[in-house]
Amino acid sequence: MTERPCDIVAFGAHAADVEFSSGAVLAKHAQRGDRVAIIHLTLGEAGHPRMSPADYAEQKKVECQQAAEALGAEVRWLPYADAALPATVEAELEVCDVIRELRPRIVLTHWRGSFHRDHVLSHHLVMLGVALARSASCQRALPPHSVTRVFFPENWEDPQDFRPEVYIDVSESYERWLEAASKYALFRGEVASFPYRQYYESLAFIRGAEARCGRAAALMRSAEVWKTAQGYLD
Repeated sequence: MTERPCDIVAFGAHAADVEFSSGAVLAKHAQRGDRVAIIHLTLGEAGHPRMSPADYAEQKKVECQQAAEALGAEVRWLPYADAALPATVEAELEVCDVIRELRPRIVLTHWRGSFHRDHVLSHHLVMLGVALARSASCQRALPPHSVTRVFFPENWEDPQDFRPEVYIDVSESYERWLEAASKYALFRGEVASFPYRQYYESLAFIRGAEARCGRAAALMRSAEVWKTAQGYLD
């Protein structure tokens, strides 16, 4: 493995989840030279009211690649179907393999307090994948890797018991985030009635006010990883 490890890997249930909720954080780290990767567990292809899942999947492949380029991140998606994310050992091992390949210091993923099934399953798949990745008893093609810390970004569909614990000043990466998120028709208001742009723009302003800065993102810490972690997300 000659390629340098990732500093941050962000896992989302659907293409757009990561970019909307934590894209400004990823852009901030990319701007300072960190290696950043986005992993979409599904493309979220079942969410368009007029397009077929197959056609929308092709559109979202283009959107997520354009968004990642704007953020300065790498991107890939796993071969799972929207609304049919499997709760299987095979899927856990798939996440484990990605973590062992990219060797991130920090992982971002969904908080489990969500009303969206795919988000809840993503949380559990990633947390189990992190545990398997560090386990020497889990024999895979690549050697074990221990993630330093796991954080949960703030997502409008994952609100139950979410606690904003770590504030990241994203004032300098905000415009880059806005450019990236706008690559999605969903963010531009062309797919769903929920006002994604207004919600996340307002959230960045609110968290910025709380953190005494222009714009901020709030993250929740994973207690399981935090107990033995070293280093900080800054």
